Amino acid sequence: MKALRIILASIRKADEEFNLFKDNTSICIGISGGKDSMALLYCLHLYQKYAKINFEIKPMTIDLGFPNSDFTKLKEYVSSLGYDLYIKDAKQVYEILKIQEEKQNLPHLPCSICSRMKKAIINKVAEELNCNHVSFAHHKDDAIETLFLNEIYGGRIGTFAPKMYLTNDKITFIRPFIYVEENTIKRLIKEENIPVFSSTCPNDKHTKREDIKNLLNNIYKQYPSSKDNFLTMLNNKEKLDVFFNHFEFKVSYSKYYFKHVEDLESLIKEMKFLKIKNIPKANLYHLHYYKNDTLLGIINIAKNDRNFTIKILKFKNYKDIDIILYDLYEKIYSKYNPINFDIEIDIQTLKTIKFLPYKNKKKLGSKYLISLIDNPVYLLKELKINNVIKN
Repeated sequence: MKALRIILASIRKADEEFNLFKDNTSICIGISGGKDSMALLYCLHLYQKYAKINFEIKPMTIDLGFPNSDFTKLKEYVSSLGYDLYIKDAKQVYEILKIQEEKQNLPHLPCSICSRMKKAIINKVAEELNCNHVSFAHHKDDAIETLFLNEIYGGRIGTFAPKMYLTNDKITFIRPFIYVEENTIKRLIKEENIPVFSSTCPNDKHTKREDIKNLLNNIYKQYPSSKDNFLTMLNNKEKLDVFFNHFEFKVSYSKYYFKHVEDLESLIKEMKFLKIKNIPKANLYHLHYYKNDTLLGIINIAKNDRNFTIKILKFKNYKDIDIILYDLYEKIYSKYNPINFDIEIDIQTLKTIKFLPYKNKKKLGSKYLISLIDNPVYLLKELKINNVIKN
């Protein structure tokens, strides 16, 4: 089967599963001139014609100031497809990267800084072009490589998202090639005679990503099914079974422990406990507190950067609420310090907090908003003075 048919079918699959394309949207496509971005432009040019969705394409590229950069032929090809290529002058980026390379004593230009600057520039260009979407050409192999990079160098399980909304910029990032293999893109380039322009980046082929690519290619040779299984793994939420699915955090100075829950069964249990009819909000951390395997309390907490706010606080018995709140605050403080820690609380529950110092008591509708003193050492001292916690 021709590569074009495979890729268009893959784009459609990604669109159906992640809702990438919407009517009356304008998509800014970042083009470097490499095979991936050139293939993306070509395929979206065709997908635009046959999809039942009305969207607009606006190609752009960035002049980062790398030596020997020439966009003449790239501009001519984009024009042959019926589009104008927007070239953003950002030559200062190369100068900044060279300064950082010398300042940090690095063996090459800092890729992470370059990546952040390019994304910021693309967001700005999208705004200038009145685009509400930005499309990148990251493909299946890129997703798996990013997974391994994050695991090896970042200590986390994660890769980029097929679709991501940036609240501050009010822009949606989409990656239509998420199910497309790199080898299929290479076939497309040859079969459709799509021009490719060599990268002028001094770091080209000399990055950690290139090392991971070589490592994975060796794995694929030895275990041919591994590539498909890696991608299946990224979609296999039902069988995700890692340590954080089993956390049961002990509450210091007490016999309580709590779980952070997200599964439907636990949220239904939360509905019954709180005596509410709707599924609790998904953008909160749902903490279920137990003692001797019996559910005794629920805390829902919202996080915005380093600001934490308890939205729901309900227990069958508030006898140890000072200890429970101190423990939660101390755990969050030790991880994110500095923080702001607020509690939305009704007057009856507020009366149960007897010894934990708080400040800034404000009326908030039928509730009050209080803030804990921002020093866990002082809080612990107060609890010990009042014999809430024994020395």
